[in-house]
Amino acid sequence: MIKIKLMIEGGKASTTPAMAQTLGPLKMDMQGILKDVNEKTMTYKGLKVPVELDVDEKAKTYTITVKSPPASELIKNEIGIKTGSGEPEKKKVGNISVEQLIKVAKMKMESLFSVDLRASMRAVAGTCNSVGVLIEGNISSKFNELLAEGKYNSIIDSDNPEASAEKLKELKTQLEEVQAGLDKTFAKKQGKAEKEKEAKPEEVKEESAEEKKKEDESK
Repeated sequence: MIKIKLMIEGGKASTTPAMAQTLGPLKMDMQGILKDVNEKTMTYKGLKVPVELDVDEKAKTYTITVKSPPASELIKNEIGIKTGSGEPEKKKVGNISVEQLIKVAKMKMESLFSVDLRASMRAVAGTCNSVGVLIEGNISSKFNELLAEGKYNSIIDSDNPEASAEKLKELKTQLEEVQAGLDKTFAKKQGKAEKEKEAKPEEVKEESAEEKKKEDESK
């Protein structure tokens, strides 16, 4: 049995070098296999999804196993962004609602081996941090504190919670405010660092002058 692991966009599988090298010599119908993979992943259209292809080289048969997409992909898809932040500490690219986080957490519970929904939410919140996405305006550590305090119990315990259009609009405004605050903070830090850098040559110069004076006095 041969196992081929793929990461494809749902419904858009194409021949990979691994497939060509493995299946080519077996003279299997790669186009037929790709068609089957695309049919099985069509529901994940627009998302990167892991697929495992188990091939029986003797019988020339195969089975396709579609895994749950990475949490980062589900988060980005849920809030409508294409890429995460390259500098998550400085640049926030999204602000997910608790309702949206719950949706992603439920989809990832099995693959995360989470004992309950809240554990899955904490794990997904951590992924939000790594891609520069806030949760209700908070980074994951603060969100997890609020989660432990029971702030979101009523939402978690409700059936199929859905964030209102008004709330999503408020989260967008909140994101802009948080980012503005971060920009100011890092601008101050950068300014301070530049001033310190400019001051260092002067300090060296003053020290050198002092050393020269001492040398002259000793002569």
